[in-house]
Amino acid sequence: MPTGRDILDATRLLCTRALKVKSERSCLEGATSSSSESSLKRELGALDLIFFGIGGVVGAGVFVLTGAAAQEHAGPAVVISYLLATITSLITATAYTEFAIQIPVTGSAYNYIALTFGEYIAFITGCNLALELTIAGAAVARGFTSYFSTLIGQSPNALRFVVYESLIEIDVVAFLLVGVLTVLLVVGMKETAKFNIAVTSAALLSVVFVLITGSTSVNEENWKPFVPPEFGFRGILSGASMVFFAFVGFDTVATLAEETKKPSRDLPIGILGSLTICGCLYCFMALVITGMVHYTEINVDAPFAVAFDNNHEHWASVVVSVGAVFAITTSLLSSLMGQPRVYMTMSRDGLLPEWFAQVSPRFGTPANASIFTGVTTGLLALVVDIDILAQLVSIGTLSIFLSVNMGLLVRRYTRKDGTSFKDRSPALLRCALLCASSMIFSGLYIQNEPSWSLIVMAVSIVLETGSFYMLDVEEMNIPTAGDFKTPFVPWLPALGVLATSQLLVSLGAVAWVRYILYTSICTIGYCVANILKIRDGRINWGDEIAVSDAMYASPYSNSSKVRFVELTDMSDADE
Repeated sequence: MPTGRDILDATRLLCTRALKVKSERSCLEGATSSSSESSLKRELGALDLIFFGIGGVVGAGVFVLTGAAAQEHAGPAVVISYLLATITSLITATAYTEFAIQIPVTGSAYNYIALTFGEYIAFITGCNLALELTIAGAAVARGFTSYFSTLIGQSPNALRFVVYESLIEIDVVAFLLVGVLTVLLVVGMKETAKFNIAVTSAALLSVVFVLITGSTSVNEENWKPFVPPEFGFRGILSGASMVFFAFVGFDTVATLAEETKKPSRDLPIGILGSLTICGCLYCFMALVITGMVHYTEINVDAPFAVAFDNNHEHWASVVVSVGAVFAITTSLLSSLMGQPRVYMTMSRDGLLPEWFAQVSPRFGTPANASIFTGVTTGLLALVVDIDILAQLVSIGTLSIFLSVNMGLLVRRYTRKDGTSFKDRSPALLRCALLCASSMIFSGLYIQNEPSWSLIVMAVSIVLETGSFYMLDVEEMNIPTAGDFKTPFVPWLPALGVLATSQLLVSLGAVAWVRYILYTSICTIGYCVANILKIRDGRINWGDEIAVSDAMYASPYSNSSKVRFVELTDMSDADE
């Protein structure tokens, strides 16, 4: 039986593990392993990454969100909303790009947060990524069925089978589509890249078609007033919050870092290039739809298709629907591609069974993780209408973006190879204050509080950002010459924190309750799993043999004494 001292030591060790960060060496170990069971093939170039990025970002949402944002929030100024959303996405994308080049392995945000915030936050991030990509994939797959049904002249639900007293709609088409794409992902990345380029090109052609054909029907009077007085600037910001989700998906490119031939050259092109292209296309599409139809008369459900129908161009609406089907396919492929690589990295770190980290010797892909992803996503798409979980996906995605921006600040302002809590605590404290101030500012703005309160919080944000310059850091983690480096640090990441905070606060209380409940469940699972590992003398990070107890010392202490607790000492705790 374990004694009270054993339980206390286990609890302290669990807390220490939760805050302990990965080293760059442990991140890179799995990628450089000579074992065919853990290494992926580097086969992708810049063009492949650009098309994967565009395919992940350009989904059916843009064909719908534009109309809703224009009619309900911004009017013709939805163009500015898209511009702001593009800038916000690019800010976060710069942080992703710097991390991806410095740590060119699979795992994306999970790895970046493990490097800066520790195991627990990384685990929650991995759980959020799994939830995000599974639900998003299932939703997109069911959307494919609806669009395809409409395309062949049927109602959106015509291809679904209703069972159990109309409570469940079985979507076989969605299930089969997930299955086909999963097989493609298992077979190999070369084949997947070729397929993605072909389908994404078809989707882009449909977008270009909308721009060219729609521009011939533009009436400039529909753009007046460009900023409707009933909406104003707040409406533009609300529209930006809505259309921001049309940009989600670029982070999938970062998960392909381990499969990229030249990460330092190709990743910035792939991530930033794809976002820039998508942002430009979105802005032009917004201009066209608000020019074709007055914003008060835009059809919210299918703005482009209905606009062409009203102009007696039914053939054009068919082309739009075909483009939407192609866009949905590439978006689903992106979800199914990113999630297995997150599972794989978590498995390498001991947070999931080793089975997930195995790579097919024949195909060089994470076959086991891909099959698991395909099965879970396919079954969810088969039987569940996931609309009620949409906000949970949104809040999870935004929390990850927020963490990555703060993670960049922590990494830059922590000395090289500084992995202890003591090393990171000055930067962590500033990030916590910056995040709290940004949340408060965003909340006050949404609640229409007095201007003086907004000014006070804005000054606080500026001072907290500037306080990073006060840190005297020996050997900062600055990218070497020739590698991509996020500009204007700490100001640009701080702006990313503020922007994502604004979007997070704009989500309703229901979304936050669901998120807290989900996080609580994940936390319980994390604690139980780690207590068992501590009892058995096992570890989480591959290259760590001991756990630092420095977290219990003052971060401002001059003492360099560090006590280590050997995990193996805990193996006999239950004897």
